Amino acid sequence: MYNSYDMDNLKQIQKKLLACIRKADYEFGLINDGDKILIGLSGGKDSLALVTLLSQYQKFRYKKFEIACCHIDFGFPSVDFSKTEEYIKSLGVRYISYPSTEVFDILKAHRNSKGLLPCSICSRMRKAVINKVAKELGFKKVAFAHHMDDAIETLFLNMTFGARVATFEPMMYLSNAGIDFIRPLIYAREEMIRQYVLLASMPVSKNSCGNDKHTQREDIKLSLAEYYKGHPDAYSNFAQMLTNADVFKLWFNNYGSHLDNGLTVKKCLTREDIIKVAAIAIKNKDTGEETFTDKDVFYYLLSRGDKYLAYMRIKNPTSDFTYYIQCLSKTDDCKEEDCLELIHTFENNISTRHVPCKVFYQGEDNFDPFINSGYIENCQGFYKSLTKPVLF
Repeated sequence: MYNSYDMDNLKQIQKKLLACIRKADYEFGLINDGDKILIGLSGGKDSLALVTLLSQYQKFRYKKFEIACCHIDFGFPSVDFSKTEEYIKSLGVRYISYPSTEVFDILKAHRNSKGLLPCSICSRMRKAVINKVAKELGFKKVAFAHHMDDAIETLFLNMTFGARVATFEPMMYLSNAGIDFIRPLIYAREEMIRQYVLLASMPVSKNSCGNDKHTQREDIKLSLAEYYKGHPDAYSNFAQMLTNADVFKLWFNNYGSHLDNGLTVKKCLTREDIIKVAAIAIKNKDTGEETFTDKDVFYYLLSRGDKYLAYMRIKNPTSDFTYYIQCLSKTDDCKEEDCLELIHTFENNISTRHVPCKVFYQGEDNFDPFINSGYIENCQGFYKSLTKPVLF
């Protein structure tokens, strides 16, 4: 039974969490009229809160969307979902149970030296299975219950163990699956969700994964919790940092190969780099070719001072380290010897990472720099094999 204090507190927390969802929806365009959203249900506090809150969010007059939740049975032992299923149905939300018990057997076969299951494989398989369910049932969006604490922890995980400044996105389109991943609780704090679930007496299922509390993520979580004690403003600053594009100062803008002749060759890493490539494309009327939305390609940019001279568009390498240069586009200010420097620097960068590797030029013009760089014409374009690092 609720006392009046608990009931008032529950209503206040629910109101704040719904405001977090509304803010995320407004700022990232997560939910549209007519959407069919499949919620990934682990049975933990976060996913239970998400189902409950989205069932409330449906009642907003300006938004009409359908939700269902899916629990995937991965074959983990000693999991009783009967109370969770009963609770979900009491909300009037469709409950789907999908068997995929072979996953646990696969994970057991890949235990590490400490006997722990591989979290990365598990995460990929979870996403693959829920994508499969969503496509089979006609859902175009999948919702996960990640919150702001998860986003900050992921950022520190990637920096600490992956040498990357990256976290997951509030909304991400998976082109290969035709599915949008959305995270409506991205602005919510974990402690608020915990209080909400506790006050509402939601039937949280016990985590039966043997890795629970024994992961790198747990180490980061504990370290951050300790850090927040001494620096109470750090959490809100970290949260604001994730959208603070105006003050994002790392080394991307100046990072590249600065050659003795005043030329700079760099792989495009930032929005500013792409704007420079777009300026060359517009000048050369290549805008029909360059959409800048293809994640399967990357660009190399050539400049001298504040003049942008040329770029190359390259497909991501294949598994045998074959690179396909799709185009070389240059301005009238770009000399052939400048193009040679661009090609040579690109070859240096890829060959010092991995040899042997192969490079094909498949562009429709500007062949001479490749011919003069030792490329041989064949049925696929112009070809060169790099068997040792290309050094300056």
